[in-house]
Amino acid sequence: MWCQDKMFQLWKLVLLCGLLAGTSASLLDIRGNDVLGKLISGLERGLGTFDSTLETIFQNLKTELEFRCSDQVVEETQQTENLLEQLISRIFQVVNRLTGVRIRNVQVPDITFEAIAENSADVKIPITADVAVNLPLLGEIVDLDLKVDLQNSVSIEKDAETGDPRVVVGECPNNPESISLTVLHRRFGLLNDVVDIGVNLARRVVSSVVQNELCPRIRELLESLDAECIKKLIGEPQEK
Repeated sequence: MWCQDKMFQLWKLVLLCGLLAGTSASLLDIRGNDVLGKLISGLERGLGTFDSTLETIFQNLKTELEFRCSDQVVEETQQTENLLEQLISRIFQVVNRLTGVRIRNVQVPDITFEAIAENSADVKIPITADVAVNLPLLGEIVDLDLKVDLQNSVSIEKDAETGDPRVVVGECPNNPESISLTVLHRRFGLLNDVVDIGVNLARRVVSSVVQNELCPRIRELLESLDAECIKKLIGEPQEK
């Protein structure tokens, strides 16, 4: 056992020296691809299979929005944002277990329905969080500030067959500029190439989660609401 521990420490030292010399960065790039593959597999299975509380929080979020719509005028409340923060935080906890990219201190300041026409709006959900990237043997190498601007569109249209109003939800735009990562702290002594690999891994992880988990959740949430509720949430378009 003593010999095994010594060999492990020696291998860790050799790898670290290689990283400092810039000769093993490609190994970390390969490792990053492996991590992304594991994440994509988890997303395809559904992150709810890893954490059953995701569905509970999601149902509570739908109930909260429906309750808000039960009033004649929809009042501003922080409860919707709080539940969305809980949902996103739990999603990122599962992502951490799958990838080693830790995303915490999630905040959703507000959810806005910006009316652009009668019964049509852009839905905007800003998200901020702290990100820490861990790599095998090296541990935590970089801390990042994350900002994500989730955007979608929702409208009420007349059903061609029944003539009844129905809710139509657009697709989240796959816009790289909607994800911002700023380096706050980096592990001392590591080359820029290694730090860049960590930042790139975090960006790819967040992008995959946004497109394959967060956007579908928001779409499902909006589609679950009836046309009258959506109309109340949109309100009246602002005059320009």
